[in-house]
Amino acid sequence: MAARSFLSAYVIVGVLNVIAEATGNTDAVQITKPLLMPVLLGFLIAVAWGFWVAPLRWLAAGLVFAWAGDLALLGEGDTWFMLGIAAFLIMQACYLVAFLAVKGPGLVRAWKITLIPYVLVWLAINAMVWSGAGDLRIPVLLYSAVAVAMAAAALDLVLRLPRALAWQVAGGAGLFVISDALIALTAFGPLAATNGTSAAVMATYIAAQGFIVTAFAIGTLRVLAPEAPAAQRPTKLAEDRSR
Repeated sequence: MAARSFLSAYVIVGVLNVIAEATGNTDAVQITKPLLMPVLLGFLIAVAWGFWVAPLRWLAAGLVFAWAGDLALLGEGDTWFMLGIAAFLIMQACYLVAFLAVKGPGLVRAWKITLIPYVLVWLAINAMVWSGAGDLRIPVLLYSAVAVAMAAAALDLVLRLPRALAWQVAGGAGLFVISDALIALTAFGPLAATNGTSAAVMATYIAAQGFIVTAFAIGTLRVLAPEAPAAQRPTKLAEDRSR
């Protein structure tokens, strides 16, 4: 019950935040954005309570850094922007470690050809922002490489988590790359900073975090702690239709 309540709250706050971004309501953005990750962390704590396997500890750490990044990006100026990106870089690394901590076979390792789209996306994004990034070209290369690696590691989960849940994690990670790409293309590339682009960034980010956290938490518990109550029932956003 608590997990579903947190998840419902996350959806409601997320919708309100996207509406606030789309309408340029900065006061509402300042209120809703800092609430997103704490509410999602509340969901994770509720489902993992008493069953804190290592991957979920790393996932929780990533959410904390995502929250720090959200707070930093509410600030004005280059310093706050860089602090926010640094926090999200650590978040991406935490998620990457969390995915790799689930042992077993992997789709990407079995079919290395699946890496090609990720490499092409990484090259395309950096090509589009290269001239505008200036002195930040190397940090952008590093950040985007870690983000794409995280997304590829999410896809690799398909053979070792319940399949539908693993695909939701992979889809969420892909949305995260899209959200980050929109930020990069707005800051350094051809996209103009508008209410519409801000809403698109937050919509993809909120969906990405929701799919990653819910599906990975339930899928990991089903594999590593099947006796956990949360592992024995689906959630609204993370239903394993393969069973």
